[in-house]
Amino acid sequence: MGAPCKRLILGIGNTLRSDDAAGSIVARKLKRRGLTSIDAEFMPENYIGVIRRLKPEKIIIVDTCNMALTPGDVRTISLDTIHRGMVTTHSMPLSAVIQKLQEITPNIMFIGIQPENIEVGDTVSEAVKKAIKQVVGLINQGNEDTIPRL
Repeated sequence: MGAPCKRLILGIGNTLRSDDAAGSIVARKLKRRGLTSIDAEFMPENYIGVIRRLKPEKIIIVDTCNMALTPGDVRTISLDTIHRGMVTTHSMPLSAVIQKLQEITPNIMFIGIQPENIEVGDTVSEAVKKAIKQVVGLINQGNEDTIPRL
């Protein structure tokens, strides 16, 4: 097996549900910039084996989630909050996925983007487009730790 990667970005999103595509879009944009990145769409559990083989030192998860904030707001969310059942825009339990990821590395960051619209459609709102650009820039520069906490 190869050397461990420093950071792995795990984007979660559904490109058929408007703003819910944000995590996937972030992952794809960062991959094009040369970062180790996986667009897991809405099935991140399918990538646990791949992530285990990559042996990342840090995993950054990006997903849309309802934080009761203004659309486009970006926050880091504690893993404790997610384990207590914070609702994301997906039906699978993120807490179970995160528990598996914590077996790989304890250094996991969750970045949430507040959606405006998660109805069926392929158009991302302007507020979420700006948030995507912000998150891509911060992660690309290694400044994801500057994102405010929820």
